[in-house]
Amino acid sequence: MKVLFIVKTVDFIDPHGIMLLSAIAKKAGHETFLGVITRENIYDKIDRIKPDIIAYSASTGEHKYYCSINPSIKKKFDVFTIIGGPHITFYPDSFFLGKFDAACIGEGDEAFPELLNNLSEDRNIDNIHNIKVGKKNPFLRPLVQDLNSFPFPDRDIFYKNTEMGNFPIKSFITGRGCPYPCTYCFNYSFKEMYRGKGKFLRRVKVDYIIDEISRVKSQYPLQFIKFYDDIFAFPKDSWLKEFVEKYKSKINIPFHCATRPDLVNEDMVKLLKEGGCFSVNMSIEAGNADFRNKLLKRNIEEEAIVKAFHMFHKYSIKIFSNSILGLPYSNIEHDIETLNLNLKCKVHFAEFPVYHPYPKTELGDYCIKKRIFDGDFDSLHMSYQNKSPLSCFSEKQKKLQKNLSLLSAMIICFPWTRRLVLNCLIHIRPNIVFFWIYLLFKIYLVKTKIYPFHSSAGEIFNLFKKSFSVDYFKHSDEEFSHS
Repeated sequence: MKVLFIVKTVDFIDPHGIMLLSAIAKKAGHETFLGVITRENIYDKIDRIKPDIIAYSASTGEHKYYCSINPSIKKKFDVFTIIGGPHITFYPDSFFLGKFDAACIGEGDEAFPELLNNLSEDRNIDNIHNIKVGKKNPFLRPLVQDLNSFPFPDRDIFYKNTEMGNFPIKSFITGRGCPYPCTYCFNYSFKEMYRGKGKFLRRVKVDYIIDEISRVKSQYPLQFIKFYDDIFAFPKDSWLKEFVEKYKSKINIPFHCATRPDLVNEDMVKLLKEGGCFSVNMSIEAGNADFRNKLLKRNIEEEAIVKAFHMFHKYSIKIFSNSILGLPYSNIEHDIETLNLNLKCKVHFAEFPVYHPYPKTELGDYCIKKRIFDGDFDSLHMSYQNKSPLSCFSEKQKKLQKNLSLLSAMIICFPWTRRLVLNCLIHIRPNIVFFWIYLLFKIYLVKTKIYPFHSSAGEIFNLFKKSFSVDYFKHSDEEFSHS
C-alpha cells in the first residue's frame, strides 16, 4: 500500500513519530511519502501519488488544520484517512469533526502496520486494538517493552524531501515515558491510560542509539546532537555511564539533553561533561513556590533549583530553561518572580511561553472545572507561545504576559535591561518591534550558547528566514490555508 504522511509544516525538530511509523510501514512492505501543506499543493500531490492511505499526527492546536483539510480531501479522493497523536488520544471526539476513517489512540507502533496489512488484504479493521473506527473507543494493547525491536526511524522521508537533511543539528530519542506528575503535561494521564499494561519508562540499549547516530552521521551533515527525551540524565544511572563511554569513542559530537534540577548531582554533571555535553535543558516553570509545587506539582524547592543550575555552571555546561507565564489566577508579579529566578540561576537562554490548557491534563481539567477555559480545544493556537486563552485574565494582563514573553530573552542576555522592560516596555501595546527583539536575541543565544554549529553566511541567512517564519506564526494570529 502507498501511505502519504501529511504535515502542516516543517521546522527544526525531527518528527520522530512519523519517521518511526514510516520505517515500520516500509518494513512491512508498504511505500511511504511525505506531503507538506504549507509548501505544496497537497491535492496535486495526492493526485500524483494516488495513496491508499493518508496519515496525520497532531498535537492540540495543530489538529484543527487536519480536521479542516481532511473533509475536502475525502470529497475529492477515494482514500482512507487516519489521524493519531496526543490530541486525538485525549480528545477522540475530534475524530468525528475531521471525518477521518480511523484514529490511532495511544502508541501506534504495532497498531499501524496491522491496520495497513488488514486494509491491503481487505480484512476487517473494526477490532484492531488502538484503532478507532466508530463511536466506541478501542481497547489498548500493552506498551511495547523492547524498543530495540523497532527499525531505526526513516529519516530519509524528511531529510531527502526537505532542508532538514542539510541542517547540522539533528535530534534523537533514547526512550519513552516520564515518571513525574507535572499537571500541565499529558504524561501523567498517558501513564494512567496504560496502567497495568507494562512498564511505562522504557529505554533503548546504548548500542541501538549509538548505531542509529552512526548511520545518520555517515549519511548527513551532523555537527550537533539534541537528545529529545523528556529526561535524558538520571542520577546513578548505569545506562548513562555506558552511553558516555561509547558515545565519546564512537560519535564524539557535542550534544544537548534534558534533566530535572532535583536529579542533579556532581557525579552526573561530571559524567555528562566527559561525554561531550555542551548544554542542558532544565525547567523552572514558576518562580513562586506555591504555583510551582502545588499547582504544577513540580515538587522542587528553589534552593535545589539554584544549586543544580550552579552545578552545571561549575563544569561550563550551558543551560536552557523553560518557564510558564500566565498560570491560572497568577498575576504579573508572579511572572516577574519567575523571570527573577531565571536570572538568579544565570541561565544562558530561556523560553517563557504563556500557559495553554491541553486535553486530559490535570491543569487543563482544573481550568475547565473553574470555568476559566470553556473546553474548546479547537480554538487554541497551534503554538503555546501566544496570548492566554484563560478568562481569568483581562486583556491588559494578557498584553503584559505576551510582552514579557517576548522581551525576557533580552533580559536574560542583558540583565541591566530588566528595569527598562518591567517599568516601561511591557506596558506598551504588543508590536512587531518586540517580536524582532525576541527573534534576534533567540537566534543569537541559541546559536552561540545552546546549539552551536559552524555555518556559512548563506546558511545563517536561510536559518534566519526559517526562524522568522516559524516564530512569527507562533506569536501571531492563525490563518487557515490549504489551497
